[in-house]
Amino acid sequence: MKRVIICLLICIATTMALPVTIASDEGMITQNHQITISTGEDLVSINEVLTIKGESNESYNILTVWVQSLAKDVNIYVNSKVPDSIEQNGSEYNCNISSFGIKKMDYIQVTISYNLDKDEEFIKTVVRSTDIISVTFNQKKIFSETNLAPGTTFNLKLYETTETSLYLYITVFIIMIIILIIVFAMYTLRKQKSAKMKDIASGSEELLNTKKTLLMSLLKEIEKQHRANQISDDTYHKLKERYKQEAIEAMKRLEDMKSKI
Repeated sequence: MKRVIICLLICIATTMALPVTIASDEGMITQNHQITISTGEDLVSINEVLTIKGESNESYNILTVWVQSLAKDVNIYVNSKVPDSIEQNGSEYNCNISSFGIKKMDYIQVTISYNLDKDEEFIKTVVRSTDIISVTFNQKKIFSETNLAPGTTFNLKLYETTETSLYLYITVFIIMIIILIIVFAMYTLRKQKSAKMKDIASGSEELLNTKKTLLMSLLKEIEKQHRANQISDDTYHKLKERYKQEAIEAMKRLEDMKSKI
């Protein structure tokens, strides 16, 4: 009887020592993980493509991927095939691909697609060592990281990324408009003040008398040059009309100033 028990123990120990061919994610790495996010009317669509590889000659049995818990319409494909079965455990999806006959040392491509509500943050946790991961949102890369350890988690506020930039541009634009308005107002006030001061200066009696005297002298001079045939009739009449009109205006303003005294 003792011999039988000993033999049974030896058999059990030997069986436990045999290599198990059921594959897990140990020893596997994600060489490249590309995440593309695009917006629709009410939902955000996510498409993930993972390139996974290991060095073991074991065949895959279960492949685990991570999708955040609030995802909708989740679809998973392994080398463009639907897994034999998928068991969900929270955010982990355990995909049975034992019938695919894929070895760990082979390259494997996993495609995951799902939707999120627009007000949801995008969350990602890597389940295996990842060489590089990148996130593209509406054709613009918003995140990239390398050498991530298993369990690394990051989250992205998608609409905060775009709306913050939009608000910044709007704020800068408004500030520029305000600055332009202030500069224009200051320029207008300065111009009005300058024009007012100019009018006051030109309206003084002394200045008007000087202006009248100079204009009368100019009229006499062009009359003299015209008689000497130094200027043409056309030029003479134009200059005479111009200076005569200015002289009349100066005399009128002088008369107005005297009448107010």
